[in-house]
Amino acid sequence: MSFLHPEFLWALTALIIPVLIHLFQLRRFKRIDFPNVRLIAEVTKQTRARRKVRHWLVLIARCLALAALVLAFAQPSLTGTDDLPVGSDRAISLYIDDSYSMDGQNPQGRLLDQARRGAQDLVMAHRPTDRFQVLTGSFEARQQVLLSRDEALLAAAQADAGPWTRKLSRVLTRQREALATSEAERKSAFLFTDMQRSIADVEAWRDDSLMRTVIVPIASSASANISLDSAWFASPVRRLGQREELHVRITNHGPEDRAGVPIRLAISGEQRGLLTISVAAGATVDTMLSFNNDLAGLHWAEVSLADQPVTFDDRLFLAYRTIDRLRVLLINGGDDPGDRAIEAAYGTDSAHAFTKSEFRSFDIATLAGQDLVLLNALPEVAGGLAQALDGFVQNGGSLALFPPSQGEPERYAALLASTGASASRLDTGTARVDRIDLEQPFYRDMFQTMPRNVDLPIVQERWSIKAAPGSDQLLRTQDGLPLLTRTRIGNGAVYLFATPLNERSGNLTRHALFAATLLRMAELARSSPPSYSVIGDEVSLAFSGKAIAGEQPPRLRGPEGTESIPELRRSMAGATLILHDADLPAGHYALVSADGDTLAAYAMNRSRFESDLGVFSTGELRTAIEQHGLTTFTVLDPGDDLSLRLADLGQRGKLWKWLILIALLMLAMETILLRATR
Repeated sequence: MSFLHPEFLWALTALIIPVLIHLFQLRRFKRIDFPNVRLIAEVTKQTRARRKVRHWLVLIARCLALAALVLAFAQPSLTGTDDLPVGSDRAISLYIDDSYSMDGQNPQGRLLDQARRGAQDLVMAHRPTDRFQVLTGSFEARQQVLLSRDEALLAAAQADAGPWTRKLSRVLTRQREALATSEAERKSAFLFTDMQRSIADVEAWRDDSLMRTVIVPIASSASANISLDSAWFASPVRRLGQREELHVRITNHGPEDRAGVPIRLAISGEQRGLLTISVAAGATVDTMLSFNNDLAGLHWAEVSLADQPVTFDDRLFLAYRTIDRLRVLLINGGDDPGDRAIEAAYGTDSAHAFTKSEFRSFDIATLAGQDLVLLNALPEVAGGLAQALDGFVQNGGSLALFPPSQGEPERYAALLASTGASASRLDTGTARVDRIDLEQPFYRDMFQTMPRNVDLPIVQERWSIKAAPGSDQLLRTQDGLPLLTRTRIGNGAVYLFATPLNERSGNLTRHALFAATLLRMAELARSSPPSYSVIGDEVSLAFSGKAIAGEQPPRLRGPEGTESIPELRRSMAGATLILHDADLPAGHYALVSADGDTLAAYAMNRSRFESDLGVFSTGELRTAIEQHGLTTFTVLDPGDDLSLRLADLGQRGKLWKWLILIALLMLAMETILLRATR
């Protein structure tokens, strides 16, 4: 047996008080004369004997009552049980689930407030010498340090809802890592969480014989929720004057159908779209909002719906850039008919800024700012130009290559090697285009169906191309050889045509498929970056645009006065901004240079991981734990008062309640004995 407060045992010395009272009887007896004392003597002997026995019984009852009270205050506990540790050498880890779902309510109030109070009550139930870990979803490095009782109380009080969503298996790993630094013989972990199914990955939990784990479920009473899951544009590029189609995905996580849910679209604070939808219970619906792009430059948009009481997933923030024209550059090598065919496709279209340059006088610096570069009939591609074109593609540009007639593939070796492709012999046999791959997005949006006897181009001169692994074969000839391939490299793409554009090489330039293919390459030339990022452990933001100059790094400015300096990583694929463990509010952000110029626009959204409010019941969780053979896990029973539930932990083996009962019984016995002596 051990005692939680052994210092109270000194109070057992108070047992001397009832003994002294009984030894020194202060009561005086009054003498009464009586004529016949023989019978009175017999009665007196019997009465004194009984009183003596009763007095001893009263003394014992008083001593036992006093001793029981003293022992109750010392809180004895039987050793060798699975109770809460009562020794002086203990380490306890407390996880407070601070995800946005803990902003929910139940009859006892806000879930997070209950978790914080429960953690503080548990800390106060332990000795001041015990050590504590207070862990939240932020997984900060300082939370891996064991704290004193006062420090743990303060840390628990400071927990607040944030954008973090952690699988409980990761939480358990962090708790084990922190407790492993302690030499305490008794170690235990407590998890205060709403036990959502999305985070309770019981199959990934592992037993730890050195650590007892207690799950403290705090279930929300809310089960209905509608979430804005994602949004995406139908076209890859936002262009001025273009009719944009913004697709939105909504999910009803509740048990009832919802009708008339309003969806709003605002751009730069101005409402640009409104519709209402109906969503069946448990269903996911895709809908579309459309608007006209009437202003070039950077834009911030917001899609929102009205849904209570869970609101963290009711707004979706977007950021995008609208370009006025696509910039196309032609580097020619002397094939005038082919150059005219290319210029006819781009030069008469106001959506394209078309320029051309002769390859011998070409300035590599002009690659900057281009979206699509076409090489037509260059007799060779030198190493310097090949390297510059490779960097252009890595940074997100697109490159299209038309070989020269009667040219030598070896002179393109440097450029083809950078794309992972190779080219060999010249084939002068006649072949017809046999297949257009409509399964690829490149042609799928251009042709809904392909007639069986469609007139396709004929080629009479072509290179034998071996594309890089993973390339898309967009056009093939009747013999199965590729005529047009697309290879994704870095953030860009390389298009390889196997046939030259001169007239003796075929009729490709006179076919409608040629112009449609060129326009599609320009449309996909510089795809827009993702419209938004999800806040998490590490946020990666692609940066393309004006170069970052000067010694002062750019700053990322966002809502609520947020400002940070992101890490800038440069590679062949371009620049990337990295935000580590960012505790950022959802909303719109701008990358601002030292002189105040806005370099890029971004949007951050919270994860929708917890939008589904489905939770494990206590019975389901215990069944899952048993099925996976977990023996060191305990699930606390639900109840109205979390403090009482925590106080009930480990009552088997604790004796203070029984001692209080014994004290009351002894006092009652004393009262009965005193009444009997009168």
